[in-house]
Amino acid sequence: MMKNTVEIDLVEVKNSCFVVMPFNSLYQSEYENIILPALNELNIECIRGDEIYSKQRIMDDIWLSIRNCRFVLAELTGRNPNVLYEVGLAHAIGKPVIVITRNGEDVPFDLKDLRYLYYDVNDPFWGDNLKKGIKSLVSKVLENPDLEKYLEGISKSPSIAYPKISYKKTSKKTSKKIMTISGSWIGSFELNGYHDITLNIEQEEETLSANAIITVQKNEHKDVVQQLMSGKIDDKKATLSGVNYSFVKRDRLENYMLDSFEFTEIDENVISGIVTDSEKDFNGEIKLIKNVT
Repeated sequence: MMKNTVEIDLVEVKNSCFVVMPFNSLYQSEYENIILPALNELNIECIRGDEIYSKQRIMDDIWLSIRNCRFVLAELTGRNPNVLYEVGLAHAIGKPVIVITRNGEDVPFDLKDLRYLYYDVNDPFWGDNLKKGIKSLVSKVLENPDLEKYLEGISKSPSIAYPKISYKKTSKKTSKKIMTISGSWIGSFELNGYHDITLNIEQEEETLSANAIITVQKNEHKDVVQQLMSGKIDDKKATLSGVNYSFVKRDRLENYMLDSFEFTEIDENVISGIVTDSEKDFNGEIKLIKNVT
């Protein structure tokens, strides 16, 4: 049986991100001070529709930029129709789309399975937290570049030659003699339900950053959340607090309360302590063991 196909020329795929967002002053500072620096630190070229200057139609420029880019980053706050249209174009050709929003209700139902990063502008550190979240999600996209992984019915011919990215090197400070908990930890905690967790911690002196994959199981329902965390460690305890989250798999939950961990029992193989949610409505115990596999 003969297949019906449509061919789309990607021209030349570049190490670039096409940013789709409303063009108004409300988001200009967010673009200049958060999105642009985050991508520049990853050596990703950042392109926005109003920065394209040519004699052809603006839609031709936008379409070319979507085809050329490695991925699209979309600011969905306000449900701007132009933004949604451009997300649809990217989605139709299998380009990965990272969604950010300051209002979870602005993410349409059909898009809630995309990489979805919520940020709260009432948080005094929302800019730094959003920047960390964007960099984390971009890294995940670059690890899985194949177009076929994002929608069924999309294939590429011939194979796409993705350009290599030269990451900027950062110098590390000399560490003090304090407890070290860097690495991968696995375990569980009870907090208004049972949670399995894999916690990957990075440590630089007293500063901690972590990426938590949390599975929330209730009856036949299972939700999986990725949570970015930051914190401190001293000679008595280690603390980690969630700064933002995105759903890896959404089943029952509409949203997720950010977690805070306080580890007071620490050795090289086991860490344990107390967990609370961001609203301080629930608390429980958490115990993790070092993942040596």
